[in-house]
Amino acid sequence: MTTFGTYKINDKVILLLTSDASNASFFCDATHMQYHHINATTKIFPSLFSYQPGTIIIDYDFIKDDFQGLIRRIRTNMFYNKLKICCLKTAASSKADDELRVIGVDFFIYKKTACRMAADT
Repeated sequence: MTTFGTYKINDKVILLLTSDASNASFFCDATHMQYHHINATTKIFPSLFSYQPGTIIIDYDFIKDDFQGLIRRIRTNMFYNKLKICCLKTAASSKADDELRVIGVDFFIYKKTACRMAADT
């Protein structure tokens, strides 16, 4: 079980949607789970179907323009109703975070906090 702030990841399969593999450092101690890195928005739904993850972590800065549309599309599909959506952001913004919670984001991971946690280990 890996902990990011108050969120504990219990899922065996996690999808990580970022521009590069550098954000994979979040999972350096996660030997009990399987994660898949995706670097293109066109691969999201085929990956969701084939891997059937319990959690998807999406880098907000990577797909900022398409983020809300993607979340709405995931949330309207009943096949993905149990999928937990985490938003990976650079910093907290209460107004933007509240809007994203309304459309379906379950949890937030802030890069500054995550980097500090990785440095402590």
